[in-house]
Amino acid sequence: MAPHAGLLHLAAARGFFDDRGLAVTVLAQSHGKAALAEVLRGGADLAAAADVPIVVEVLKGAPLSIAAAVASASNELAVLARRDRAIGSPADLQGRRVGVTLGTSGEYFLWAFMVRHRLAPQSLTLVDLPPARLVQALRDGSVDAIAAWQPIRHEAEVALASAVVSLSAPDAYAQNYVLVGRSEFLATHSEALRRLLLALLDAERFVQEEPQQAKALLAARLKLSTEALDPAWQALTLEVGQEQAQLVTLEDVAGWAMARGYAPAQPMPNFLAHLDLEALQAASPGRVTVVR
Repeated sequence: MAPHAGLLHLAAARGFFDDRGLAVTVLAQSHGKAALAEVLRGGADLAAAADVPIVVEVLKGAPLSIAAAVASASNELAVLARRDRAIGSPADLQGRRVGVTLGTSGEYFLWAFMVRHRLAPQSLTLVDLPPARLVQALRDGSVDAIAAWQPIRHEAEVALASAVVSLSAPDAYAQNYVLVGRSEFLATHSEALRRLLLALLDAERFVQEEPQQAKALLAARLKLSTEALDPAWQALTLEVGQEQAQLVTLEDVAGWAMARGYAPAQPMPNFLAHLDLEALQAASPGRVTVVR
């Protein structure tokens, strides 16, 4: 379970969904791509996921809409590399094997990281690994480096300590973690969605007013120590919103996804059509800054 869905976990734990008259079941998933796959399979109504897997599915024709962002970060992801492979700087990554979960924000960050450091992304050999196997692959040396988000990044830094170097690229990629579902479901459940977003706003207020209590509660929900959660807690902004800037990011990710072959080349979609703004507009109008 990832901390990016923190507001959902806190709303469930604190009874905010119940307070808003909703019966919500939060289904644990290892990462957002897996959560989105559950929605597409019909096993869940909504998913909390980063923008990358959502864009890939939209380009492939999935009828998805974003109800709101629920978290954001600009310096959470990192490349962690083995020092014994003579890697001490971004330039040393060229020609190396890098473990990453393909089709996720981890892979997009790795591309943005290389571009930011003026290196050729195609010089890397990408090794597709599920999040749960990234640290072990780095430890056993089957890869030279990994691209990871929190808390996997922290786990690797603790497990390998001085044997790894953490390489970052602040602001190379402003990640948005959003609440997404099938467009038809969002359109036909507008009142329930409004109340769900109000519950998430309650959770956001709890984070702001009682940050230590919120962090301890989220750590317990995620079965992490507060120390393991802390790096993610510091990196993430747990806030609800629909901002104009996310449209630029969605288009950037779409261009990358088509270039990577994750979807057929096509005219740039109108991602505004994939933002469901009405529920958040009804719940808290000031949280919507998208120009329509």
